[in-house]
Amino acid sequence: MSPGTQKRNFTHIEDIINGLVLVGEHGYGDEFGIGNSEVFSVKEIAEMYEGEIVMMPERQGNRMTADVITAKTEALGWKATRSIKKYIEESRDSNWK
Repeated sequence: MSPGTQKRNFTHIEDIINGLVLVGEHGYGDEFGIGNSEVFSVKEIAEMYEGEIVMMPERQGNRMTADVITAKTEALGWKATRSIKKYIEESRDSNWK
């Protein structure tokens, strides 16, 4: 695979904090994944900023996916509430006008 095609579950810090607090107060054990269900490649995120993209060479050992299993956390009532796509659009529009 080429650089920039790595897929990630980009998650807003407030969603992560809410998940950590919920798991800390009501969870027991391990495997409480906290991550947005939206998945984007690194290149897709860069393209959302509508600027010039400079690709770095591929690095050996780079993970191509980073799946987050959120079933136990969602069973406690957590879910991500913020979209990185919407966040970038809003911040780009407010900062570049």
